[in-house]
Amino acid sequence: MMLKKKISKLKSMGLVWLSAVLALCFCQSIAAQGYPTKPIRLIAPYAPGGGVDIVARTLADYISNTLKKTVIVENRTGAGGSVGSGLVAKSEPDGYTLLLGSNSNAVNNSLYSNMTHDASKDLVPISLVGTVPMVLLVSPSVSVKNVAEVIALAKAKPGTLNFGSGGNGTGEHLAYEMFKRQTEIDVQHIPYRGGATVYTDLIGGQIQFMFNNQLGASSYIRSGQLLALGISGDKRSALFPDLPTFSEQGLVQFTALVWWGVMGPSAIPQDTLVQINALFNTAINSPEINKRFESMGAQTQGNTPEYFDRFFKAEVATWSKIIRESNIKLAQ
Repeated sequence: MMLKKKISKLKSMGLVWLSAVLALCFCQSIAAQGYPTKPIRLIAPYAPGGGVDIVARTLADYISNTLKKTVIVENRTGAGGSVGSGLVAKSEPDGYTLLLGSNSNAVNNSLYSNMTHDASKDLVPISLVGTVPMVLLVSPSVSVKNVAEVIALAKAKPGTLNFGSGGNGTGEHLAYEMFKRQTEIDVQHIPYRGGATVYTDLIGGQIQFMFNNQLGASSYIRSGQLLALGISGDKRSALFPDLPTFSEQGLVQFTALVWWGVMGPSAIPQDTLVQINALFNTAINSPEINKRFESMGAQTQGNTPEYFDRFFKAEVATWSKIIRESNIKLAQ
């Protein structure tokens, strides 16, 4: 009799435990289905047609058309991405106003003295979307075949070689500053107003070298108009498998990358943040998005908020030091 009572009691406890587990799963399912219940605004803080805009719309189209959750891209431009980023930082932290963040969010607080928000405090990293390596490009007028020969030439002719960029504080400029410090070369930085003219002068030989991301450089490399000598990252590019990395050529600390990531206002509740991460990671990790990114020379990421947070903090630390040491200051 006692044995039967014990068995009955265990069964009862088991049913209670099972009911609790099912209830928890049901609540989690309801929560997952509860977000989003209205359209998400994804702010692209740059003009239409650029890399940030293309990535934002690629994600928005997939989530809207395939996952049936509406994401609307809004371009809010100005002040090197600070206008759009500030809008998100000050928005309601309900998960419905998000930012397609990029390198500018890691550097603007060091570049500008009159920022109205601090990306490290007022924005929260949600998911790192993708990365693109930086490429060292050389004019056909220069007789060098690898990174070592660039360094040797610069040291043999101090102060006479020119590195071009799309402007002070741009990704190309900061990559140059990182390269300069690691190699201890004496070269001149020539800032242009935008990247198009830089390419024209690089091809014509008015400047000798330039850093740019693989997305922007690919067509010039394929056409043979410019020679690529090194690429950042821990592995070679699938688009240019014969192009050695900087690490392979001895510059293991050259880590300059272009990146994009989903960010939001810092006060977003943790459970909402997890749901946003899951939604965007579903898109990022899809075969369709992977194929699209590969065609752009980019690598998808799609990871946890914690991973992106560590990545972002490392970017801020790296570039704030280089900006401070280079005494780069911009006026909005």
